[in-house]
Amino acid sequence: MKKFLYSLLLFFGVCMQVSPVFASPSEKEVEMLANKLGWTTNDLEEYLTFKGLKTSDFDTIQLLEKQLGTPITPTNLDQLLVQNSMTREELDILLAGFHEGVEDFWFLEDLEVAIDFYKNHEDKMLKLEKFLENIGFDDTEKQQFYGHLNRQNPALLAAKVEEWKEQLNDFQVTDQESGVNEVTNPALSAFWKDFFNTTSLRPVLIGIDDNGKRTELALTDLFLKEMDTTVAIELYDNQNTLIGDAVVTPDMVSSVEAIDKMVALTEVTQELANLYAAQLPNTASPLPVFLCIGYMLALVGAFLVFRKASYEK
Repeated sequence: MKKFLYSLLLFFGVCMQVSPVFASPSEKEVEMLANKLGWTTNDLEEYLTFKGLKTSDFDTIQLLEKQLGTPITPTNLDQLLVQNSMTREELDILLAGFHEGVEDFWFLEDLEVAIDFYKNHEDKMLKLEKFLENIGFDDTEKQQFYGHLNRQNPALLAAKVEEWKEQLNDFQVTDQESGVNEVTNPALSAFWKDFFNTTSLRPVLIGIDDNGKRTELALTDLFLKEMDTTVAIELYDNQNTLIGDAVVTPDMVSSVEAIDKMVALTEVTQELANLYAAQLPNTASPLPVFLCIGYMLALVGAFLVFRKASYEK
């Protein structure tokens, strides 16, 4: 299940808050439900984790079972294909384009979300899939990244999103030929400082010259025209835990094309978040923080349009 869509669903799920409850299903009830599905209790807990939930979030086993959705069967799969005017072959081709297959989905509702989004946003999703591949983050780094965001203040992120979006619109209309100048340099630098502070990410930047010499840099150094060295960037949380690392060049940071990609990513992830939120039951209460998804993805990639290179630690 460690597929592209489910990586995003994990992120959307952990951005939701579950309503307080005063009871939870017993271990025996959970075990019986898992057995009914042909799972172990660990399988069940893993699936709930993908949606940012746990068994103790539910008052009764009935509510938990409702949350899980409808197990996929040949009959309801055929009905879903008819609803979407697709053949099984067409579905397999669509999912294969995103490294997915029907066997990667446990419940009909999850498959329905994937079909809806992939059918109507195929071009955007292919670009996003390619983009994520080019970032070079491995599965562990992705999980650490999503987990880090989940620990942030959602109200603060939501309040910052519109401000960031307005700034991005300003960057987007910048003359593509002008590049970084006395006006855009401070604006870009201020944006990223605010972004890192808001998301509690600490970037460590290290310049690497042609001889392999390493020099620690400040964020503002990336916006200097005369700077032409390769830069290794490491992202840490407040406990100095490494979230992920990559390699950039200064021109990647100030690229208008990269800013365009950031805006596009925000639009794509917002639409997927809306689809996912529509599948949640009444026991969950969506928070208006999904717009930050594109920015968080862009943090490690939109300004870093490259395939991550290895460098000497």
